[in-house]
Amino acid sequence: MSVIHHVPGCDTFIAYGTILIAHDKNKILRQNYRMSYDLLMRRIKERLDALGMSERKACLTAGVGINTIRHIRVRGHAPKPENLHKLATTLGVPPSYFLEAAVDQAEAKENSLKPVANIETIYVKGFVQAGHMQEAIEWPASDWMPVYAPPDIRYPSIPRFGLQVRGDSMNRVYPDGSIVVAVKLDDLGRLPRTGERVVVLCRSKSGSNEMEATVKKYQIDQSGRHILWPESDDPLYQSPIILDDLAKEHEGQSNDSACEDVCIYALIVGSYRTE
Repeated sequence: MSVIHHVPGCDTFIAYGTILIAHDKNKILRQNYRMSYDLLMRRIKERLDALGMSERKACLTAGVGINTIRHIRVRGHAPKPENLHKLATTLGVPPSYFLEAAVDQAEAKENSLKPVANIETIYVKGFVQAGHMQEAIEWPASDWMPVYAPPDIRYPSIPRFGLQVRGDSMNRVYPDGSIVVAVKLDDLGRLPRTGERVVVLCRSKSGSNEMEATVKKYQIDQSGRHILWPESDDPLYQSPIILDDLAKEHEGQSNDSACEDVCIYALIVGSYRTE
């Protein structure tokens, strides 16, 4: 966050090494704060226009005062952080997108001439974890968690969804707690390509009808076999699933895989993890 420091003994302020000579230091502070609210209003207006929503409707939907946005626009009033948080949720952006604009004067000055980037909401709808059997890949809608990302120009019209990675079955690429972003292969309209990572649904040979959702790296080897590889440094997760062997089993031949039925469900197109 940028900070304006007062130099004792003179009406001079220093902001990021730039010296501002002030005849009226209070006026300069007011101008900087007003500039930050101008940036905030730009961001709010961009989201209102994108959603085709009026200021009043946005306020009512967010559960804040019906004049909250108007007071930012007309009077330059500082909105409460909790109200900005509610507005951000209603307008489909992370709260920081509005909060940073309201408090960071240097960012406001720098970005006032730049176009605001679009941000999309992606919902984390479930988790993937090797060895954990679950009835479905998706949580109830009430448990979905929103994450925010720029549009993916490779798949402009295909819905994306997120999954939380649990455990160490892919920890060389996706450590425990990572979020992977995926698109369904049915929506993509093609099969996975060698080297791509995919979400796999697997039914165990144990007799359970539940499906295990995991992440694997898809490969076609030199013999033309279709293989799903874990990418883990855990000794428990080193064995691949060879899809050709599963096909042979259905024809009456033996197979050492722990899975009976496998469905390559989705293609991973992105991921996020904390450092």
